[in-house]
Amino acid sequence: MSTTSVGQLDEVVPTSRGRMPFATLAWDAQPADAGAVAIVLHGGAVNGREPNLPWSHNVARLVPFARSLRSVPGPLAVARVRFRYRGWNGAEQAPLVDARWALEQVRAAYPDRPVAVVGHSMGGRVALHLGDEPDVRLVLALAPWIEPGDTSPGPWCRTVVLHGDRDVICGLSRSRRLVEQLQSQGRDATLIRIARSDHAMLLRARLWTELVTGVTAATFADELGIGDDGVEPRSGVVGAAIARAVHGGGSVIDL
Repeated sequence: MSTTSVGQLDEVVPTSRGRMPFATLAWDAQPADAGAVAIVLHGGAVNGREPNLPWSHNVARLVPFARSLRSVPGPLAVARVRFRYRGWNGAEQAPLVDARWALEQVRAAYPDRPVAVVGHSMGGRVALHLGDEPDVRLVLALAPWIEPGDTSPGPWCRTVVLHGDRDVICGLSRSRRLVEQLQSQGRDATLIRIARSDHAMLLRARLWTELVTGVTAATFADELGIGDDGVEPRSGVVGAAIARAVHGGGSVIDL
């Protein structure tokens, strides 16, 4: 696994111990012939200049998703971003600045490859913003934090929002409104409501990773040569949900 880092791009504020926070991009899979790239973004808070550490719970929670994405058949590159600060921090939009830096590193490593962005909570908000980038073809927003006026993914981008019905941190209703708005504009947008699951995605955790991995694989099947390898699509209710999200042209799915 390789890691690159960047210092803050505008004002640099020391931490209480005098260290400067850095954004990092860690590669979990870096095949030379990657047909597509998945970028994984962790959650955070509304405000906060505490640095994110590798073992911070919001950072560590996304590690299983990156590991699961490595199991996608075909050459998929997988990278995790660690934001400098815990908070969004108002107009500074600190994690969005970090994510756009990381996207440039991905483009340098894999020019002209389509990109999937997977983000949880605050990272989901960042992912939705990144959906306006021309090479971002898939946004997977997991229990996303959504605010009115946020940038929405472009018409070329598939948007799949996963949200637990027991989430008391980020409201499911905002995810539904976003998806309905995108659908009304003719966009490819799907909401998957996960029954009996929470904001941290700890309840029914395996289902969350299966959906992320399955939707990513199905979206980039051609680029990854999955069809040529003869890999069978997943069966059962999870497989049906993935098929509807990818081929159904936008829907609301309950699992």
